Parts: sequence; structure tokens; C-alpha cells
Amino acid sequence: MSRLQIITLLALLNSATFDFAWAEDAETGLAENTEDGPSEKAKKKTKTKDDEELATMVISATRSEMEAWMAPANVSVITTDNTENRLVQRLGDALKDIPGIYLRGGAYGTHFPGSSTSYSSFHGVGGTNRSLYLMDGLPVNTPNNGNVDWNMLNMDDAQQVEYVPGPFSALYGSGAMGGVLNVISKVPTKREGKLTVGAGGAAVDQWGIKGRYRDRFENGLGISLTFNHMESDNWAVSDYVTLNRGGNALNGGSIPVIGAIPTTNNTGQTAQYIIGDKGRRPWEQNNASLHLYYDLSPQTQIDGGMGWSRGETNDNGSFNSYLTRLDGTPISIGSGSSNINIDGRRYAVTENSFMHFLPGIEDTRRYFAHLKHDFGSDIKLNVDFQYMQTETSSTSPGTSATLNGGAGTITLTPSNRIDGNVSLRFPFLWNERNFVTVGFGSSQTTLEGQSRYNLSNWRNSDSTTTLTALSKGESSIYSAYIQDELWLRKNLIAHLGVRYDDWSTSGSNMNASTAFNRNYQEHSVGQFNPKFSLTWLPADGYKLFASTGWAFRPPTNFELYGSSITSAVITEPNANLEPEKMYSWEVGGEANPFEGTTIAASYYHHYISDLIYNKTISLPSANPRLAEKQNAGAAEVEGVEVKLRQRLYWDWLHFNGTYTLNDSVITENTADSAIVGKQMQQLPQTMFSGGLDIKYDKWSGGIIGRYVSQPTFNDLNTDSATGRPGSYDPYFLVDARMAFQATQNIDVSFSVNNLLDREYSQFYLQAGRSVYGEISYSF
Repeated sequence: MSRLQIITLLALLNSATFDFAWAEDAETGLAENTEDGPSEKAKKKTKTKDDEELATMVISATRSEMEAWMAPANVSVITTDNTENRLVQRLGDALKDIPGIYLRGGAYGTHFPGSSTSYSSFHGVGGTNRSLYLMDGLPVNTPNNGNVDWNMLNMDDAQQVEYVPGPFSALYGSGAMGGVLNVISKVPTKREGKLTVGAGGAAVDQWGIKGRYRDRFENGLGISLTFNHMESDNWAVSDYVTLNRGGNALNGGSIPVIGAIPTTNNTGQTAQYIIGDKGRRPWEQNNASLHLYYDLSPQTQIDGGMGWSRGETNDNGSFNSYLTRLDGTPISIGSGSSNINIDGRRYAVTENSFMHFLPGIEDTRRYFAHLKHDFGSDIKLNVDFQYMQTETSSTSPGTSATLNGGAGTITLTPSNRIDGNVSLRFPFLWNERNFVTVGFGSSQTTLEGQSRYNLSNWRNSDSTTTLTALSKGESSIYSAYIQDELWLRKNLIAHLGVRYDDWSTSGSNMNASTAFNRNYQEHSVGQFNPKFSLTWLPADGYKLFASTGWAFRPPTNFELYGSSITSAVITEPNANLEPEKMYSWEVGGEANPFEGTTIAASYYHHYISDLIYNKTISLPSANPRLAEKQNAGAAEVEGVEVKLRQRLYWDWLHFNGTYTLNDSVITENTADSAIVGKQMQQLPQTMFSGGLDIKYDKWSGGIIGRYVSQPTFNDLNTDSATGRPGSYDPYFLVDARMAFQATQNIDVSFSVNNLLDREYSQFYLQAGRSVYGEISYSF
């Protein structure tokens, strides 16, 4: 028996073992069920137990309202009460103690923003675009590459966030491989508002202001308004400047220097010097939303609105050189080559090496509408629609550029998506025992034209000269799905879901530097994804479930039509890529063995095929080498996730703990056979967290510690060296927050991130201890 199975059996022991007294309680807890199935009262009854999270109503697991403790998965629910116990500047800050979730970069509020700087893995499946992010049931993964603008996922307008782990393509279609995260907006019921200002320092200098206003007028119109502004100088050292050791022979004009720090690259194989850092990388982010609600009748509600997000990262033109002359006099790093003597060898050091690459802007606009109608007799209609635009702009200095100017390039990526969904839920055959949801959906993502221009001055984005590359593409999906919720017994629920997606795509690519110009004919694939789950509720507060299902992810428009060029490799697009596919099965359970105790655990096994990799298609000696994206890989993942919530004697003090274990292995790779047997990229093997939540009288807050083992960013897993520039290090962090309600209208809080001031890298060196204070006025 593997250690994964042993851990699972131990974690589920409380879920599977109960005595006669507990069984008697079960009869009482389910007494409101009819002989054939559950009454509506019983299905919506709040659980008589301490864990409010599991008693919360959720919709993401089944597309119909259901209490979390009945859902066919270990659902995690993040509410505004949860976020009071930590500083939440972006949604990732609220997900620190959810089992199975790994985040880095722009998902967190202390990091500079941008979907390209962030990464996530859910439930043993790495890659942001392999999981589905929703706002009120509509997908918000970016239409270009499937990443996420975390600044757009605004908690200030949220009632709760639902995270459902595992494959859910049977309900949600493409991308729902690792799981589904759904931000649910709060419907206004009365007039309320809040204005918050905050500032912080130590490792990260930040300040911000945010506000919200909700109201429900006498004519039935409801309104919700939010805005959020945050800016930061970022931390002092994020990106080191390195030189490969082994320079040229000395000549008479070389300047002897000291200050270079010997190190290696992240594989430990290439000897390097750290000769400085690129200084601060200041950033600014803004978002705002308008959400309107209106009840046409007691049975019909409509709502709609818009959201806007903009993040901007800059290069402030400062850097730090660690090199000095032998007498300690600083070396001036000028625009030209510097003839420098380090340890008896000659090196060329230029100002260009000290500049940040890719200062950029990301702008997202989203327009949405929903209609809900209750026909009575538990027949309900939902109609959803959205249009989302995303545009990114990033500049890069050329090899001869300086801080003040010089030639460079700019990449502009405008893209959009249109999504629609219609679903109808109704009882079928057995009233109050069998409920069917049928639906139709469509999604169209468009890469309007990813264009790369030369710049005469990389500091001026308007100084464009020559168009060097242009990629265009469009992908469409038309879907039909059905899910049957069948109560086989009063405590046994089966969910059977089936979805068919018809995916098609076409596009073009032009690259002037390689004289590459192609138009691609339409390419289409039909994808069939079923899922079956069984949930047993043996007693009040206890659940066991098992599920099996399929999921898929079509290649993104960038994977299909985008090209990338470096000095060593030119990667061509491949318009004939097939969707990645996954089959998975899972068993798990949740239990309340004692008052104030909730434990949940699951074991899962994923089989992933048609993984997209870059394959070299020219001779290895070619310079530059030519590569192409291909469906080359397959992988397996075994995993265990456990979470515990324990009341510690007093009602106002709780402990929360989580544990995640992922064993992943590449089982096939025709692009590079040496990858077979290696661990999947950016999927940490072990994660755990433990923390205290406090809510006492006018005080609230908490402390959380979390550990993440070393992820790999290299297909061959050779990047195991830690504490190096560009390394991905294991880390243990402690964050804390305390808030006090000073008056009926005024709250103050104080937060500390990375309390222990740990130094670690996730490619970039991460921030040390940071403090932040806020004061809020509510009405």
C-alpha cells in the first residue's frame, strides 16, 4: 500500500467509523426526509453543527443551489467573515489555507500585478489555464492564453467564493480540469457603504484606498458600486544581475574590481557571479465595478453591469551595482561595454544588463447580464451573458539600449471573449427525488492581433517603426449538457452529468524576421465529457463521496497561432494542436466526530494525455534552433488533500489546518524522451498550513503559517539548487492580522506578511517582512 493510500485511510477514519449513539443522531438529523427522497425543507436545512462553511449554500458543484455538506466534492467556501482574519488585497490572499491550491506571483497583493506574472495549480493539475475561474458563473480566464487577471476578481463586491476541486468539464466545459473557482456577488438588500485607506512599509512600501456602496431603493432597484486603488514601490531587490564565470583573458586596460558574489544558476551547474540588482519595480493597480439589480416580479430577477481593471508595472530607471574598485570607489556602469577584471578574468558589463524587462500594462473590461426566473414547482431558468476585453502592452529594451532610451520592442495583445449560457432545472419522473438540469452554452475567444513592433525609443511606446510579427486567431465552442441529480435513498445522492463541446478554430501568423507568413484553415474537434458521482450522508454532519469523470482543455489562441523568438530558439505555432484531456477518479469524505470539529479528506488519481510541449524540429546544432508546439506528453498524478477545523475550547478561537500531497510523473513524451519519469512542472509535492482564527467581542484576526515544498520549473527537474538567482525555493511563511472595531462605524487593523522575514525566491526574490495598516469607515 502506497503512502498516499495510507494517509487517505487514516484521514478518512473519522468519516467511516461511528457508534450506535451516532447512528441514532443520524435518524434524527434526516427525519425531515420523505420515504422516497428529501423534502425541499430538508435539502435547504442549515446543518446543526459548528462548521458554518459546510452549512453554506453553494451552486458551483452542481449548477443548482445545494448545501456544501451535500456536494459531491470537498467544497471550500471563502466568505467575507473569513477574509476579516487576513489582509486581502487580491483574491489569492484569501486562498492561503485552501488545500490543493498553489499560487505565486501576481495572485498576491504584495507582488506586482499582471496575469503573465502569476501562476496557479488546483488539485494536482498545474497551469492557470487548466482550471476555470468564474464570476457569477461566467468564465474570466483571459481569451489570449487562459491566465487570470487577479485584480479583476474583486472581493469587495463578493458574497462568497466557492472552490470546487477536480474535473468539472461535464458541467462547465473547457478548462475545468483542476477545479472551478467561482466569485459570487453580494445582492444588495439595504443601504450600506465602506471607505478604507491603508498604508504599509518595511520590505514593501504600499498605500491604497478602496470603497463600496450598496443600496436597495423603494422601486426595487438595487445597486452595488466598488472602487480600489493600490500602488507600491515594490521591494528593494527582486531581480539579481548575474555574469557567467569564465571571461576572456586579461588585457592591460581592465579595471580590477571587488564585490562580485560567486554563485551558480538554478541547476547548480553553471558558475556565475552576482554583480548587482535591478532595483525596485514600482506598480499601480485600479479596479472598479457597477452592478445593478432589479426584480421584474417575485419570480423574475435581472441584473447586470460592468467591471474594469488596470494594472501597470514600471521600470523606475534605478539599479544597484555591487562592483567597486579595489579602494571601494563605485564603478560607473555606462552605456557602453565596461572592461572589468573579476578574479583575474576580463568581463564586459553594460547598463543594459541592469534593466527590467517587460514593464507593461494590462487592462480588462467586462460587461455582463443575468436573468433568473422561477416557474414554481422547483422549475428554474437561468440565462447568463458576458463580453470581456483584455489588452496587454509590454516593452523590452534592445541589447544596446540604456536606461534613458535606445531601440527596443513593444508587444500589443488585444483579445476578447463572448460567453452565453442558458440552463433549466426541473424535477423529472420522481417529484422531490430526481432533478434534471439541461443547458446550452457558447464561448468565443478572439486574439484580435498580437502585434510586435520595433521601437526607436523603448522608453516611448508611441515610437513604433516596423511591424515584425502579427498573430490572429479565433476559437469557438458550442455546448450542450445535462445533469441528473437522483436521490436513490433519503441519504444517497447520485449525480450523472454529460456534456458535448464542439470546438473549432482558425487564424494566421506572420513573422518578418523569419519570413514566416501563414493562414490556417478551420480546425475542429468534438469533445464528449461525462462525470458520475455518488454521495452518501450516513448521518448528520457526515459525508462520503466517490466520483469519476473526464475533462479537457483546448489549446489557447496563443498556443495555436503565437510565436516566440529568443537568440537560441524560434518557436513556431501549430494550428493543428488537439485539446489536452484528463480522466480522473476520487474518493473522500467530511465528518464532524465531535462538537466543534470538522475534518475533510480526499484521495484522487488523474490520467492526463495530449499535454502540449515544445519539440525541437531542427538539428540540435542549428542556431537558432527551430521548435514547434505538439501534443507530446502524458502524465499521472496521485494526490491527497486534508483539511481540519477545530474549535479550541472557546467559541471565539478556531484552528484551521490543511495538508496536500501530490505525486506526479510524466509517463510519455515524444518531444523529449528524457522527460519521462520526471515530476510535472510547478506542482509542489507537499504543502501544509496551520492557523488560528480569532473573533472575540470587537476583536478579530488570525495568524497562519504555510509551507510549500520546492516546485520544479524545468522539464528535466534539474533546477533543484536553491537560494540562487532564478531558483524556485521551498518556503515556510507566517502571516498575521488583527482588527479592532473602535466605534460602531470605525474599524482599524494591522497586518504583517512574512512575519519571520524569510528570504526565498520564486524565480524573483520575494518580499521580506511587510507591515500594513488600515482604517475603515462604515455606514
